[in-house]
Amino acid sequence: MVNQGKTDAFAPPQDKKFAAQPLALLAVAFALGILAGACLSFSLSLSILLAAFATILAVLVVAEGLRKPEGNRCLGLATALVTIAMFIMGATLKGLERTAAPANQLRSLVEQGTLIVGEPIELTGVLDQDPELAPEHLYLKMQVEKVRSRLSPDSSVNKTSQIPVERAARGVVMLMASVPGSTRQQFDSLDLRYGARIRVMTRLERADRFRNPGVSSFNEYLDQKGYDATGFVKSPLLIERLDNERVFLPLALLYEWRHELQAEIDSRFSAETAGVLDAALLGNRYNLSRSTSEKFRDGGTFHVLVISGLHITFLGGLVFLIARRLTKSRWLQFLLAASVVWGYSFAVGAESSVVRAALMFTFVILAPLVSRRASSSNALGGAAIALLVWRPETLFDPSFQLTFVSVLAIVIFAWPLMQKMSEIGSWRPTRETPYPPSCSAPLRTFCEILFWNERQAKMELERANYSYRLFKAPLAARIERIHLQRPLRYMVGAIVVSAAVQIVLLPLLVLYFHRLSFASLLLNIVVSLLLAGVALVASCALLLAQVSTTAAAPLISVVNSLNWIMVHSVDPFARMGVASIRVPEYAGWPSVIYGLYYVPLLMVVFSLSRWKPLELPRRVAKRNRPRRLIVIAVVGQLLSIALLVGHPFSQGRANGKLRVDFLDVGQGDSALVTFPDNTTLLIDGGGRPGPFQKSNKSASPKELEQSFERETRSIGESVVSEYLWWRGLDHVDYVLATHADADHIDGLNDVARNFAVRAALVARTPEADEEYTRFAKTLADMSVPLHLIGAGDTLRFGNVNAKVLWPRPSTNRESPSRNNDSIVLRLEFGARAILITGDVEMKGERGMLQTGENLRADVIKVAHHGSRTSSTDPFIAAVQPCLAVISVGQTSIFGHPSEDVVVSWRNSGAEVLTTGKSGTITITTDGQTLELETFVKNE
Repeated sequence: MVNQGKTDAFAPPQDKKFAAQPLALLAVAFALGILAGACLSFSLSLSILLAAFATILAVLVVAEGLRKPEGNRCLGLATALVTIAMFIMGATLKGLERTAAPANQLRSLVEQGTLIVGEPIELTGVLDQDPELAPEHLYLKMQVEKVRSRLSPDSSVNKTSQIPVERAARGVVMLMASVPGSTRQQFDSLDLRYGARIRVMTRLERADRFRNPGVSSFNEYLDQKGYDATGFVKSPLLIERLDNERVFLPLALLYEWRHELQAEIDSRFSAETAGVLDAALLGNRYNLSRSTSEKFRDGGTFHVLVISGLHITFLGGLVFLIARRLTKSRWLQFLLAASVVWGYSFAVGAESSVVRAALMFTFVILAPLVSRRASSSNALGGAAIALLVWRPETLFDPSFQLTFVSVLAIVIFAWPLMQKMSEIGSWRPTRETPYPPSCSAPLRTFCEILFWNERQAKMELERANYSYRLFKAPLAARIERIHLQRPLRYMVGAIVVSAAVQIVLLPLLVLYFHRLSFASLLLNIVVSLLLAGVALVASCALLLAQVSTTAAAPLISVVNSLNWIMVHSVDPFARMGVASIRVPEYAGWPSVIYGLYYVPLLMVVFSLSRWKPLELPRRVAKRNRPRRLIVIAVVGQLLSIALLVGHPFSQGRANGKLRVDFLDVGQGDSALVTFPDNTTLLIDGGGRPGPFQKSNKSASPKELEQSFERETRSIGESVVSEYLWWRGLDHVDYVLATHADADHIDGLNDVARNFAVRAALVARTPEADEEYTRFAKTLADMSVPLHLIGAGDTLRFGNVNAKVLWPRPSTNRESPSRNNDSIVLRLEFGARAILITGDVEMKGERGMLQTGENLRADVIKVAHHGSRTSSTDPFIAAVQPCLAVISVGQTSIFGHPSEDVVVSWRNSGAEVLTTGKSGTITITTDGQTLELETFVKNE
């Protein structure tokens, strides 16, 4: 009883516990302030005044508290005041960031219309870092100094008479230069490197290309990355090398080292292995092929390729251990380890995940030097504050959110749980812990298997002046004797960490990736070990290659083999269909579930923090009282997970209306039809237009295997699928390919892989067509049945009749599937009709007119993107719509839509809308009234 009283007497007061993690607390307040500043409008002058007042008042309260015995209360008040000040400062900084863009900022010039997106423009500036090397491309990060454009700021001047105008400007542009093999030498002669001043002719890109609800905004992506715009450079002749800007020499040397190391890696290893090493060691993901990236994503292990905490901690820890051998000075140890970590961080690009890890490592090794206990949550909070002060917009960057929340999950959930398990498993009676752990017998047995050290316990008992006998799990001693305990402990720890991260990140994984990987619980362990092996053996091979290429050859082969095993480790899970699943999201008011998801999770974390398995029985009894609350929290968490993964209410209910959404897929077609009974029909899926499709017909099998496809998200994945997930769909009842052009059929491959599809509908099955063959293979792989339809067929979906007007039926497998073979569908619901025409041209329009079918429609999807090859006067007269929708991009290399075609439809009395200007165009009807909604308003 006396000992217990002493323990209570010396326990820290509650307010001191409240301030035990000051940086973590202040980081939360600062982040909430930024969020408030983004949602609400504040008076900046008043915000600054309030923040200063709260800070000064906090200082005065602390000073007063130091002079009084009841200083703990003053400390609590001061903590609250500083927290309020940080909240206000966060809102203030966000407001300043929103209004601080100068008039000559590139982003401002584009938004004001002074610079026109897509028009030729000349930029003069300095390369902010060394070029990123990629197959047939270079990526140049440019700090702009001057802009020269053909357009005058005076918009009243006729465009043809405008002269080039040069003006000072500032901002960051990411340039992608095309570097085919024939021009590589020309680019090398330009000597493009960090600090080089260049003048380049390009076309700026900033406008959102695909404007649909639920689809990622290109402008938001640029803002999160700190870019004002992007640009494309077609030829080295468009780049003029000027002089050199003065640079920070250590950084220039780091960039040079990185450049030479990447050249060594790319020249000595296979393309697949080099791409993985470039990403995991040097931060250059441009060499990752699409197939390799997709395998890592399927297995939920892509994060191992992103330089972050794992890489930084390993490197910093290694250097710190070496430094401890070289010097006893703790400050020299700190400076050496921090210098290497920060040098590496800047060399690989200093992205938010890298900087976060470097900051955390710095805070942790600095804490003992300033008489503070190293705290992971405190280090995480300090890193967050530093990054958010630098750029408050970073808070809304998915990469920042995923990075910090994943580390937070480890700090507040995984590590405490493993620590409690260690206490239970390694328990032996001591003065402080005389009683056995208070937990269930199965849990105690499991923990003892992982943590009980029989050998060490015997050694301690031999040295003690007393004896006792403990009954531990017999299996624990056996596993220890055969040296399996440590690997098993590592495996369980990795699974706990992986599960904790996935549980805490679940809402973000659904919202940003719509993907959950069950295989990752095991693959995270396998891939992490294999990557460590690949990196270690590759480093040895590169060092040995400097002496003898022949001697290094066996090691290089080992690296390539290990990498192949690592990349393809997900294949067995994929074949069994358990690698990953795609999950839709809740949109609108149901999205409140993502906030409610964390309520039971916080209760679980709080209960875990309160759980003391080795406490005295009386204290255990007190803490065990709210067990019902713990059970409720766990059940609530499981229910929340089920609601997110099972998404039973995401799709919504049938409303008895016919809805057609014409999606903005750029130069292509895609429309989702939702029938009154909630049956869905996706007509076309967009894709890259013909001139940009690479044909591999003449390639040999070896060339096909070695061909490199850049890691880019297809339109079917990044636009059509994202929209469908936003609608809450995990299935599409039917997909219909109007014809086999890539900008119509290509995206359906992604839809068939990402969603459960009941059946696919086509009019032609041209076996010789490359695009159709790929589509047919995807359907076969996903076990989706294929049905042929043709003119005269009628598809019935409840009260809606979908009449096929064109083309004429054919079962000939050699029949082509071109524009004039497009499926034309007339949807009839009550007194309303909608006509969808694919890319049918004049020949097809004449054919439909000759059949005598009723072509009258209230809404028409204009054929062939408004090209002159379609929309003949007789056809327009037969349709007589009130609305004509043209599926086309904001800009079209083909000149779509034709102005003559637009005028013809307008002269017929139709309102003409394009997806490029209006984004998603939604038509809804109950069979009588007709409603129109566009994603882009007032344009």
